[in-house]
Amino acid sequence: MKNSIVAPVLRVAFFLFMTSVFAMVSSGVAGDHPDNPGIKIHTSTVDGYGLNYSLYHFPERKTQHLMVSIAGPDGAAIEKGKVGFLVTGPDGSKQKAMAMGMKGAYGADMDFSQKGFYTIKTKAVFGDKKRFDRFEYEVK
Repeated sequence: MKNSIVAPVLRVAFFLFMTSVFAMVSSGVAGDHPDNPGIKIHTSTVDGYGLNYSLYHFPERKTQHLMVSIAGPDGAAIEKGKVGFLVTGPDGSKQKAMAMGMKGAYGADMDFSQKGFYTIKTKAVFGDKKRFDRFEYEVK
């Protein structure tokens, strides 16, 4: 009896997983930038690496997508690395997320729905070194 239930449950779970992956790819969340270019919110240089931040708005999901593209000192995009964000909102609430690599950039869903100043901290690890960036962004 137990084996006869396991296979259908696994098929349904696999179907739901694949449906959600397809939806993410179709909507531009996984593996691709959204069609709209987003809003450029900040540019930094850390140890010779250029960090360019953009914020994308997804009204259907009621969230924003924070993206950072990183270029090495030679101008080439850094595609092999790990990037995380720590965002502190105007009310002091904190959001922490590991970014997903997407065509030469890294992004994560974040909530920027409150008006006011947000502190955005970024930790990027590539090669054998950690790089840190910090800036403030105002939602008006």
